[in-house]
Amino acid sequence: MLRTLLRVPLVYPLAALVFARRVVVVGWSMHPTLAPGERVLFDTLAYRLQRPQRGDVVLARHPAPPPAKLVKRVAAVPGDRVTLGDGGWRVEEASRRHARPLGAGAAPAQARTLGEDGYFLIGDAPDLSTDARHFGPTPRRDILARAWMVYWPPHAMRRVGPSQPQEITG
Repeated sequence: MLRTLLRVPLVYPLAALVFARRVVVVGWSMHPTLAPGERVLFDTLAYRLQRPQRGDVVLARHPAPPPAKLVKRVAAVPGDRVTLGDGGWRVEEASRRHARPLGAGAAPAQARTLGEDGYFLIGDAPDLSTDARHFGPTPRRDILARAWMVYWPPHAMRRVGPSQPQEITG
């Protein structure tokens, strides 16, 4: 059993690389995390044993035809309450009692608690992003992979890890 446990850290990265999806970033919706023209490896095995987490950068199917892929950040997970208002949005995590205010004078237009299969995906540059604010929550089956690393251009090579999306306030 110990030999098996020692092999896992060596085998998983190799398997992930073999099964990785390579994506070229188009547009500015994920700036400053990702820039147009960067090439990103997405780990297609990441969500086999776990669910997408808040802050993950993911590759997902766009809900509207024609078939396309989106690169967005998970802003809210099942059970979270998302409030959309004048010029902003906020997330009340299911595990927290309080959330930051939406903004001075912002009247909530919509509030929704995500179902057990809904994920709220947002671009890091919301003014340049078509995302869950426009097409609603994304079902788990449409989240294909988690961003792993930028591999091109060489001077921009880096790991892409989770971080918290910034709430937009009015």
